[in-house]
Amino acid sequence: MNSRLAWADHRVFEHGDEHLVFGVEDASLFALSDAAHRTLRQWRRQRTLDPDRLQPADLESLQEFCDARILRPLSPKAAPVCRAEPGRTALATLVLEVAQDCNLRCNYCYAGDGTYGGSPTLMDPATSRRSLRYLLEHSGDHEHVTVILFGGEPLLNLPAVQAAVDEADSYGGSLGKKVHFSLTTNGTLLSPEIIRFLNDARISVAVSMDGPPAIHDSNRPHADGRGSYAGIVANLKALLDGAPMPVAARVTLTPAQWASLVEVFDHLSGLGFHEVGVAPVSPVCASLLPSREQEDALMRGFETLAGRFLDEAAMGRILPFSNIIDLLSRLHGGHAKGIACGAGYGYMAIDASGRFFPCHRFTGMTEFQAGDIGTGIDGARLRAGLGELNEGREESCSRCWARTLCAGGCHYENHLRENQLGLPRGTSCRFIRNWLELGIKTYASLCSGDAIRVMNPFLNKRAQC
Repeated sequence: MNSRLAWADHRVFEHGDEHLVFGVEDASLFALSDAAHRTLRQWRRQRTLDPDRLQPADLESLQEFCDARILRPLSPKAAPVCRAEPGRTALATLVLEVAQDCNLRCNYCYAGDGTYGGSPTLMDPATSRRSLRYLLEHSGDHEHVTVILFGGEPLLNLPAVQAAVDEADSYGGSLGKKVHFSLTTNGTLLSPEIIRFLNDARISVAVSMDGPPAIHDSNRPHADGRGSYAGIVANLKALLDGAPMPVAARVTLTPAQWASLVEVFDHLSGLGFHEVGVAPVSPVCASLLPSREQEDALMRGFETLAGRFLDEAAMGRILPFSNIIDLLSRLHGGHAKGIACGAGYGYMAIDASGRFFPCHRFTGMTEFQAGDIGTGIDGARLRAGLGELNEGREESCSRCWARTLCAGGCHYENHLRENQLGLPRGTSCRFIRNWLELGIKTYASLCSGDAIRVMNPFLNKRAQC
């Protein structure tokens, strides 16, 4: 050590009888021995350290923090990192909104009954093909790209779905590129013929389903008020039994239902879904904003399922709760996030009329439209729209220990809370930090036992997705 040292941004968590240190800049995580924790408490209040004035024993005790990059050589303020900009990154994922229409009337729908605020519209198969060609031609060096078939209800427009698959096979094959498909459906239109097509095309399927009949039917009725649960379950076994890819349950719960998280998970995993992922509802109106008590109830449910995940992992099994799996995989990969998500950075959505948006949730909001299939992605408009959303956020986030795991959160959720509902910035930050802390402690527990050896290949593969 021959230069002054400074503590990198870090946070210490208590976890049972041990302490964990999270390196913010690198998104790194280390368990501290009692001796290391004493050393950290002794020295961390000193913003800088001069190695030439330290005793050899002190230097030795601090060396492990240098090795972990928690203690680093003090250097002049680095120049700003040059980051990729929206609209200037090769496409890797395209959300294809083949149907801006739906046969259900979900009571929390952010997409206006699937129409995204417009008239019901189905994508022409020719537009579907053009969209696939655009993705492939603007995918740069990516050998694998992803198409998400979305709506509304995409199975209302099977011709456009089939056209996309055909174009991926023919044109993608000619370019030496592989297109991976996923489809999100409400499950009511599945039939033996459609299931056979989905399996033959190796399309990953996510079924929007919110739990037992009482919860699901209250959330997701048909247009005439009938519940949709029974119709989905009638088709589910055939879908699950023959699926070449995992079939996921995509759950949305309103704040009043958050206390039922464990019950919902148990019901859906009991139906045989390969994965269950739960999303708190987007606050499309003030009545869907949660109370502190409802947030706490949801976190208790997450804690229960995280504990079950550890119990299953200790027996060499994986609890199919994708929320905790995805978070553990991110921690396992150790990737510090510079941007909140891929919206505009290799990820775009195209609506049924052929207009581009930074993600499917912004569809129909003209202020976020960024070109169309005829003229291509308008990078300037894309950057302007996202820039306005994020103006000032980097400064406010810079003081948060979770910034390299969160990077500001979902653009759309922020837009709803701050621009449409007028809430102050950061109203969801407490919950996000609590969730990330739960993931950190769960990962530390996983690593402290033999289960991590079983989980390593799974988490490595997941982290690459």
